[in-house]
Amino acid sequence: MAEMRSAAIFDLDGTLIPHTSAEKTFFFHLLRNGGMNIWNILQMLPAIWKAKGNIHDMARTNKGYLRNKSAQKFENIAHRYFEPRIDVIVFPEMREIIEMHRKRGELLLLLTGTLDVIAGCFVRHLHLDGYKAGTLEIQDGKYTGRINGILPYGMGKLEVLRDLWDEYKFDRNKTVLYANIFSDRYVMNAVHDPVAVNPDSKLRSYAQKLGWKIMDMEKRPTLAT
Repeated sequence: MAEMRSAAIFDLDGTLIPHTSAEKTFFFHLLRNGGMNIWNILQMLPAIWKAKGNIHDMARTNKGYLRNKSAQKFENIAHRYFEPRIDVIVFPEMREIIEMHRKRGELLLLLTGTLDVIAGCFVRHLHLDGYKAGTLEIQDGKYTGRINGILPYGMGKLEVLRDLWDEYKFDRNKTVLYANIFSDRYVMNAVHDPVAVNPDSKLRSYAQKLGWKIMDMEKRPTLAT
């Protein structure tokens, strides 16, 4: 039986790029450049009401602003927006780390709660081996505004890690995972070598107690809207 490969798994927002939401930035880019209109925003109101003010939790799972938009057209817009910016915004230290793992022959994987269409841009540009992200549901070539399956966030990220393992068959005991927020502690505890990158205060304290490695990156330019 062949020996399973080791892997390096990366989060996106706050880990590979500065602590911002790539999706949020892209949302405002669409709004300012005619990619969305007031009707798209109004489609989110029922979910906002249902969330009872918890806008962050609602935004993670509800993508009503994309309802009835062409998936292919949206993918093309995302590609044109992100691809020219990736080299500028990815932390240089993280680029060096990616190349270090690549030279070791390890799998390079992205595990993020951002939209799959956004994650795909980073995977292609950085030449990663694969990814799991928030998968948008598509019917008849158009987005429904819903997430298909489990969103890789919090405990959900741990579930999706299992899917990633099933697909790529890496050895968790030879795997390093880079992440930045306290809700990532579940998935970080599931691998042999968790690394906290620019951690929030709760994750920093948690990582210090467990003796995890902590990396602080210098600030980089954020995505322009």
